[in-house]
Amino acid sequence: MKQLAYIKQELSRNRGRLISIRENMSDEDSDTATRKNFVYLVTRVDGVPDELPPPQVRIVKKVSTEQQSEGFLFKVKGVIYIKKNRFVFQIRYCHSLRIQIYWKTHVLSSDKPAALA
Repeated sequence: MKQLAYIKQELSRNRGRLISIRENMSDEDSDTATRKNFVYLVTRVDGVPDELPPPQVRIVKKVSTEQQSEGFLFKVKGVIYIKKNRFVFQIRYCHSLRIQIYWKTHVLSSDKPAALA
C-alpha cells in the first residue's frame, strides 16, 4: 500500500515557502518512509557579494541490526541571488531527502555493493 502527501506552506509573512512530499509505502518485506523537503527563504539585499560560498552537502547513512532498519539522509543548503525589478534578492534554500526503511524480515542490505561482494 502506498500513501502520498503533498504539503505547501508560506513561511514568515510571505517571505518564504516550504514544499514537502511525504510518501509511506508498505509491502511484504518492508515499510518505507520517504520525506522530500524544499525550503526557500527570500530577503532583499543591497548587492551580491564578490565570492559566493559553495553549497553545503551532508550525507548520512545509518543501519541498525537491532531495530532492523536503515536510514539515509541527503541535505543540500546554499544561497542564490536573483535580480527582479531593479532589486536584488537573496534566496536561501535547503533541500533534503530522508529515507527510512524498516525490514519485516531479518535481511539487511550489506555494506558492500553487490557487484563487489
